Amino acid sequence: MTTNSYAQEKLTFRAPDESAFTNYVTAVLEEAYRELGIQLNYIDLPRVRGEQLAAKGTIAGELGRTTALENKRHELRRVPFPLFRFDILAVTDRRRCGYCRPGNYDSLAYVNGMDSITTVVKKLSRPPSVVTPTDLEQVVKLVEAGRVDAAFMADFQYQGSALSKNPNFITHRLSIEQGFHYLNEEHARLIPQLTYQLQKLRESGRIEELQKAYGVHTAPPAQPLDPSKPVVVLGPVQKGLTNADGTGKLWAFAKRVFPEVAELHPVVTSWQRAKQMIQEARADALLGVRASQSIPNTILSKYHVGYDDSLYLFSLEEQNEGPICLSGPRFIEDLVDTQRPFYRADSSLDCFALLDMGRVNAVVDYRSNLPDWTEKPYKQQLIAEPSPLFVAFPATPRGRSLKRAFDHYVVNNVSGPPQN
Repeated sequence: MTTNSYAQEKLTFRAPDESAFTNYVTAVLEEAYRELGIQLNYIDLPRVRGEQLAAKGTIAGELGRTTALENKRHELRRVPFPLFRFDILAVTDRRRCGYCRPGNYDSLAYVNGMDSITTVVKKLSRPPSVVTPTDLEQVVKLVEAGRVDAAFMADFQYQGSALSKNPNFITHRLSIEQGFHYLNEEHARLIPQLTYQLQKLRESGRIEELQKAYGVHTAPPAQPLDPSKPVVVLGPVQKGLTNADGTGKLWAFAKRVFPEVAELHPVVTSWQRAKQMIQEARADALLGVRASQSIPNTILSKYHVGYDDSLYLFSLEEQNEGPICLSGPRFIEDLVDTQRPFYRADSSLDCFALLDMGRVNAVVDYRSNLPDWTEKPYKQQLIAEPSPLFVAFPATPRGRSLKRAFDHYVVNNVSGPPQN
């Protein structure tokens, strides 16, 4: 059988949810089908409706599904080439459940027709209340609004959703699944040649190239740690969290966890120096980092070590050309979108006194630091929502190993993050 046998043929499938992962899968299939002279078209359909039309032969099949599909849609034939692997995740809100370890859920949501998730749900120790909207966006809205305890979804659905950019949400893997391409039985003649083309793509290295192009290649494995090498942990001074004398809630947490990994070498330093050291891998860990700070060449712990409060820009009705005053940690400067210079004061009270005297334009601080004695009303502009604080590690083999060891110890030995 030659590729010319299928020349000018077109096949139609349900369009997948948009994500880097689904774009990769469609790219692989399109290249394989192109070798057979076949063009792929896509139409937007709810998952269940698409499955029904694939079984009837109205559309050609399913781009990628797990083998659970075969138990209910006997008209669909599997292409015997493992097309992709993915994880089923539980997505939960740290603000409600801390580390949110997998367990009992009173309520959850997932996209209707996700057979692999249905199987996971049936295995839960206690049956939850389940909502199954027709699309992922509705699932995301339910968990964001706190109307369900958890959202169950594939890792590629999570990566393509707003949840992956919200540091308040944490994920836990529930199962590992294998995905295959399926064709309606009327197209079964294509399966041998399509399988051959997919195998060629793998053997030539083209599949790996596409994985890298779409950003879905797996991270390099963590290397074993050298326990004889001390772990240099940086603690920029933040009152109550990482005090200059080595006390504070984050230092206490670090002194509990890191000695289980290797000898701890704590370093109290400034924010600017800490950020430079961790970027250049001249230290092993940096305590108390917001995800929004996006420090280059670093990776963040999965588990947070505390929560920071909302930050506000306080100002008077009458503006002036003065600088912006702050007395807190210097990372706050990274959160303020301004061209004005910063002035550092010794305390919050000093900043607000300067504001009242018209010596500065505004103050960046927490509401809890507002002075009791002021008689002038301040304008308040929210510049940063409450945010979980993480540990940053260098994006190096040692850094990845330390992150893995840190996360593993925390999830197995720590009940929850320090309370602010």
